[in-house]
Amino acid sequence: MAENERRLFMKTLVLGVAAFATAPILRVQRALAGNPLAKLDDPLVKALGYVADAKDSKDRKDKKANCKSCQFYVAADDKATQGKCQLIASGEVLAAGWCRSYAVKAKK
Repeated sequence: MAENERRLFMKTLVLGVAAFATAPILRVQRALAGNPLAKLDDPLVKALGYVADAKDSKDRKDKKANCKSCQFYVAADDKATQGKCQLIASGEVLAAGWCRSYAVKAKK
């Protein structure tokens, strides 16, 4: 009986060490892959009237308005082509996009 317990302990120990060693590699791969974009068929995305290219919107009044200049848009840096919208939890949005909840970003 003790032999089986020792084997189980060794297997568990090896698997634990392997999982611990590969976790940072998986995190780096996920970071390099980028975050997925919000799906256009998501009900919230549809309700907001989000379009991937602001030029395609019929509702947009300000011709300079896009996600990049919206207060709800958060990007990793100024050169990012996509970022997180605080209103859309299902994924990121394109900086060139637009939705009905657009609000001008306050100047610093």
